[in-house]
Amino acid sequence: MTKICILAGNELEAYQWARSQNLEKDQYFFPTSPNELLFKTNFHVVVIGSAGQNIPESMFNKIYTLALERGRIGRY
Repeated sequence: MTKICILAGNELEAYQWARSQNLEKDQYFFPTSPNELLFKTNFHVVVIGSAGQNIPESMFNKIYTLALERGRIGRY
C-alpha cells in the first residue's frame, strides 16, 4: 500500500489534515528529520499549512528533496 508523507508545520497540523482526508494512521506519516525518510520508499508527498516555517529553509529543502526522491523508489 502506498503511504502519504505529510510535510506540515507540526504533527498536529499533519494529523488534522489526515483526518480531514479520512486517512488512518497507517496510511500516512509525518517526518521530523531527513533520517526518518532514509528507509522509506513508494509514497506520495503532500505539503500543507505552515510547512517549512518552523525550521530553517535549508532543512525544509533537504527534507522535501529527499522525500521526493525516496517516494519515487518502488513505483511502477
